[in-house]
Amino acid sequence: MYSLLIENRLMLYGMIAAIFIIINLSAILLIKYLLPWQAMRVMRKCKIHLKNRRVIPLLNLMGQLVLSLSGSITRGVPLVTDIIPVGITPSKLMTITASAEAGIKHPLAEAIIEWVEDKDIALLEAAAVNAVPGKGVEALINHQEIRVGTAAFLQEQDVNIPAEILTRADQLASKGNFISFVSIGNFCRGFIVFSDRVRDTAPGAVRALQEFGISTSILTSTVRSTARNLAKQTGITVVRPELNAMEKTKEFMVLKTKNSLIGAIGTTKNSAVLMQYADISFTLSTSDEALKEESDVYIDSVDFGNILSAVDIARYTYGKRKTGLIITVFSNLLLGAVTSYLVAEPALPFFAPVLPILTGTVALVSIIANQLTYKY
Repeated sequence: MYSLLIENRLMLYGMIAAIFIIINLSAILLIKYLLPWQAMRVMRKCKIHLKNRRVIPLLNLMGQLVLSLSGSITRGVPLVTDIIPVGITPSKLMTITASAEAGIKHPLAEAIIEWVEDKDIALLEAAAVNAVPGKGVEALINHQEIRVGTAAFLQEQDVNIPAEILTRADQLASKGNFISFVSIGNFCRGFIVFSDRVRDTAPGAVRALQEFGISTSILTSTVRSTARNLAKQTGITVVRPELNAMEKTKEFMVLKTKNSLIGAIGTTKNSAVLMQYADISFTLSTSDEALKEESDVYIDSVDFGNILSAVDIARYTYGKRKTGLIITVFSNLLLGAVTSYLVAEPALPFFAPVLPILTGTVALVSIIANQLTYKY
């Protein structure tokens, strides 16, 4: 066989062509399939679950992360800390509020229901309940229009909110509290104060992401003073508060003018729009179950700082991919040079078959070694 390769150039060239095919096919299979599988396996050990391997190149290029507040920056478990009624008793204010909010899936609504249940207060029957994402809820109770939500939401419906009430609410919001105003008809009947602590891990996670070259920002429907206070506690400087779904979309379009991909964390239905327009969507263990199924990356943790691990693994994987491609290109060039030398020789030397075989063997060993030394 060896002598036939020396005597028959067609057989030798056929063998070289086969070596070319084996090298490149092996490189494609290893780089395109084995390498992403290795990355996903490592991520699963870190409790990071990817929808598919196509997410890895997006993670590699991600340079911005957009966050909501509840469930990511804060603990996502707000509690009623104060009730400020105007012209009615605190218990009646909470009764009509809970009756309007009953069945609404939102952390503030759940906090109100929990407060009422603890006091064993019976709810009233509500009709024509309408939840307005990012703003509040409106309902008909005892033939009266009840609205619960932001000051802007009530004022859009021509509800009169006294200036002293707005000032007091803003003072409480500036300390990081959440505020829900309540109206009966066209009159504001007070507001409810909620407290939700910033996660202990949030400031460190923001700092680590920024050091890694990933900028962070907040897009939220929360009032300006509350959002800015919570952002200040975590070290985030870019804050866009009091946004509805359409305004969040516009802000995303502005962010997309920067030369980096955008990731977004979704925890509640209000943050679903963030996930919809992001290049990569993330959910945490605190996120709604429906959002987890739709997200590109699910992190089985309450700490969004683990996104840094996902990005770091993706970048490491692409470093290995780049090395694999360089080895493949170099192997092709070397095998091409060997082929050119053999073609130019009028009489093939006795070691002619050895050169392409040796080159191919070294190439395959190098490509495989690059994959097998995946150590993150």
